[in-house]
Amino acid sequence: MVALRSAALSLLGVTASFLLTPAHSQTTLSLHGSGTTNPSKCFWHIMAKIEEQLKIRGRLTYRAVGSGAGIQEFLGKDINGTNTLQAYNDFGSGDIPIDSQDRQDWFDAGIEFVQLPFVLSAVGFFHSIPGVPSGEGGLNMTACLLARVFSTDITTWDHPDILDINPGLNVEKNYKIFVGRRVLGSSSTYSITNYLYAQCPQTDDNPKGWPADQVGSTVDWDESTNACDGSGPMTDCIVENEGAIGYIDVAHAHEEGLNEIKLRNGDGNFLTSKEAGVEGIQEAAKDLSDAPDSADGGVKFQHR
Repeated sequence: MVALRSAALSLLGVTASFLLTPAHSQTTLSLHGSGTTNPSKCFWHIMAKIEEQLKIRGRLTYRAVGSGAGIQEFLGKDINGTNTLQAYNDFGSGDIPIDSQDRQDWFDAGIEFVQLPFVLSAVGFFHSIPGVPSGEGGLNMTACLLARVFSTDITTWDHPDILDINPGLNVEKNYKIFVGRRVLGSSSTYSITNYLYAQCPQTDDNPKGWPADQVGSTVDWDESTNACDGSGPMTDCIVENEGAIGYIDVAHAHEEGLNEIKLRNGDGNFLTSKEAGVEGIQEAAKDLSDAPDSADGGVKFQHR
């Protein structure tokens, strides 16, 4: 299984602002958004098509700055140390929903907006062990092994528990794992920590599972892990450091040629997101009974 996330589009009541161009006295359609990197290429493609077909001048932009920044800019929150309640963009896109208190503050100020789910995608785990490909013959991992790697309980690729499900893995003794992780308000961190806790929670019977207080868009990482903030820097961390592991949206990762880790699903099969395919993602998202009623709730993942 892969960690699933649903990107939500946050819109003002009227998202497009119409500006007059003094030089030509012609109306120009201006629409600017910012937020998560995940759907950025989708936005850019759609915007390019719209601009091609507009009968008036248009300038549509989307800045891939991360979910946290997109939400801040959309709400006018914590910009230059103040909460202005004045949007810096026309729409924001994020995999982290706007919480109910922020929503209420805006509504109390007489400004209403809506949050719309518009795309479903996957976040995967990727590695850079030389000679180990993606897919057939690739690296197998379970949620519990990943929890131990990202908590630094397991620090080398030749750990017996990793070799137990990867009998063909041929690495040198004490081959160190380079752990890459995000830093600032990352929706990818939000997704994978929810996944790790849902699939391998820390309990009295499983003390090495993922702890409940380490679930969210920002968590307290061990100081031995490595900051790789953003999809581009995460790609660099994985590519430039042999034996690295990190997490990133799969579309970006596969475009960059990264090797995806095969995760064990509920049927005991090890699959990458490509092998699970669209049907696997749709199956995992079919039951929304655990979806939170409030944006304050955490994302819950079904074990498929």
